[in-house]
Amino acid sequence: MRKRKLKLHPIEIILIALLFLTLILAIITRPRTSHPQMAGEESEMIDIDYSKITDMNGHYSYEDENYGSSFGIDISEFQENVDWQKVKDAGVEFVFLRIGRRGATTGLLYDDEEFESHYEGARKAGLKVGVYFFSQAINEKEAREEADFVYDRLKGKKIDFPVVYDLEEVYLENETPRISELTREDHTANAMAFCERLNRKHYDTMIYTYQYWAETYYDMEQISSYPIWYAAYDTDQPKLDYPISIWQYSKTGRIDGIGVPIDFNIMFIRK
Repeated sequence: MRKRKLKLHPIEIILIALLFLTLILAIITRPRTSHPQMAGEESEMIDIDYSKITDMNGHYSYEDENYGSSFGIDISEFQENVDWQKVKDAGVEFVFLRIGRRGATTGLLYDDEEFESHYEGARKAGLKVGVYFFSQAINEKEAREEADFVYDRLKGKKIDFPVVYDLEEVYLENETPRISELTREDHTANAMAFCERLNRKHYDTMIYTYQYWAETYYDMEQISSYPIWYAAYDTDQPKLDYPISIWQYSKTGRIDGIGVPIDFNIMFIRK
């Protein structure tokens, strides 16, 4: 029997080509995170019993049927000459590095002067890495500009955790911060604009906050659609009424390899 050659309709050829192109783009543009699932990602509900947190000489840990934890720090250019191998040997598993900031009065964007050195050192030591940007955006346009700033500086770099939007009050003696007149709606819209911009560029995002800011300047119903990194010190457990993914529980931690006090964090990890 003579075999007939398979002939495809031009439209079928186009559809197959489009499917192939879609697969290639999905591979090229997939999110650059490869960590175990952090609690709160994928819009999951978080059920953490904070009373089960244990203190191992200042290093907090957590364990239950559904979650474990990871101990980490966050640093910026204020921590210089870090011995990353000592940091790793001291039990640190992850680090969030400041990648840049916006001036509280100038409105200008600045690179963190130690970011490149910190990134290379942390990677070489085998630590998992995330980054944060210190925002002082006064509108959504500036928030998106900050997101683009982060994106440009992350090109070619691998990160393991989300990009964090970090907005905090800045106290100045003789000048007024640019964000002083913004409303809860303004701050919420700016945070969402930053995260949405980077999401479109295939980066995961999360939002850093603390009790006063969460209660006063954020609409937490909107903000909590992203994982929350929450700061609260001098307390045995977080008091925020929304689920959190990372708890920054100390700003006076001491670790081998870093000569100044630093922030300590516990990350809740889904098993």
